[in-house]
Amino acid sequence: EKRKGGLEDEDLEALVTDQAGAINELWKVTGLQVSTGLDGIPTATVKLMGPDQVERYVASTGTGPVDAVYKAIDRITGVSVELQSYSLESVSEGIEALATTRVTIVPKEGGPNESGYTHAQGGDMSNRKFSGAGSDNDIIVSSARAYTSAINKLLSWRLRRKEMQNESKNESDDTDDSSTSIGGKELVGYSP
Repeated sequence: EKRKGGLEDEDLEALVTDQAGAINELWKVTGLQVSTGLDGIPTATVKLMGPDQVERYVASTGTGPVDAVYKAIDRITGVSVELQSYSLESVSEGIEALATTRVTIVPKEGGPNESGYTHAQGGDMSNRKFSGAGSDNDIIVSSARAYTSAINKLLSWRLRRKEMQNESKNESDDTDDSSTSIGGKELVGYSP
């Protein structure tokens, strides 16, 4: 059902979902321009607001406009990921339809942001997957928002993991070291 403001129920739902993912937003798309064509080289200039509230921009080329945008985002954020899945759907009908893009990324092994982890039961190394979604009337902007959302999740996960490692290190440093071992026997509470 079309509402007075021109948005349909599906449009509103997509926008709310997009904004809900923005809570832990480290990087935000603040500007985007693409150039593409049959004879041209797809080029994108992307501007992102960083966690330090400083805007950075980079121009990059790619096999298409979305690829160029993603390469620019990688350069700005400093991540090294592989795009595992990409889907685009129209949320509503018509030329002004809202598009929702969904992506899944996997950190590249050996990259500066590798997020491999050891499975607690199996002990094998596996790469985590991070998904993101973005919505906009422009499919390139929608794609950029989705990719940035996935990268934000990856970076947030890395920050949480680092904080947990620091906390566990601090807890082990805070243990009572007042025990001493003499002749193989531990003396608890002994202070020389």
